[in-house]
Amino acid sequence: MNNRGMLPVFALIVIALVAVIALPAVIMVLIPEADLIIRIILVFLIFMTVRGYLGSGIPTIIITGVLVYFLVIKWPYFTAMAYVALFFLLGLQVFSIIIFGIGMGMRKG
Repeated sequence: MNNRGMLPVFALIVIALVAVIALPAVIMVLIPEADLIIRIILVFLIFMTVRGYLGSGIPTIIITGVLVYFLVIKWPYFTAMAYVALFFLLGLQVFSIIIFGIGMGMRKG
């Protein structure tokens, strides 16, 4: 009998998640064309998100410029890994647990 329980299974799941999350950084280092494409995708993602919150105007351009400088030029590997991690977890519906918990607290009894 395995006295450790599910520890090896959880370790394999964590290793697989880390490998999936680290994949964009590895691809960006190994393939320069992919590095450029991922950076362009990140710029458009940042611009569209800021424009969605602030509308079209000068503050959108200023905030997008600052975010693009820090997230795409200075820390592109971290940003790409965070982007993949967020959407990978969204795809697995991990955040539905959080949303369900918040919704249960907002019910009127």
